[in-house]
Amino acid sequence: MSRSGRSIPAKRKPTFENERRRIVAHGDSSWRLATREPILAYDEYSGEEVELSIGQRNPESIEGLLIDFRYAARDGEISRRSVLCWQCGRDGGRIYVRGHCAFREELRTFRVDRMVDVIAIQGGREMRIEDAATFFAAFAARETSARATVRPAVLD
Repeated sequence: MSRSGRSIPAKRKPTFENERRRIVAHGDSSWRLATREPILAYDEYSGEEVELSIGQRNPESIEGLLIDFRYAARDGEISRRSVLCWQCGRDGGRIYVRGHCAFREELRTFRVDRMVDVIAIQGGREMRIEDAATFFAAFAARETSARATVRPAVLD
């Protein structure tokens, strides 16, 4: 209550879900990534620049898929991430996704078992991924055979 006796509504913190809905409702499906295309990112493994664009050209490949998720880092810190996917692979029985991270503004590698609340954004539509391990395992099986195994040296 204020001194005048009127009730003052408590300020509500913007939640992850409400903020994402607000931005996506305005038609910006690439809300965490710059709208510039293509995105050029340096790959320290090959020593070359990688060119990525939003939108999967081949549904068999993860390249171009935009995902949003909460991520638990090694130290336990949880952050919200948006990643424009490039590769998906296995290493030591674990599945990894590699792509351009809007938070770090560079190519990063993420362990799938540390992702929660995963949402794939395709053509302005959202698709909630109920089981991230199963979803990404399908891409890892195809992509690992076509490319070298994703090396988790630059984990977030």
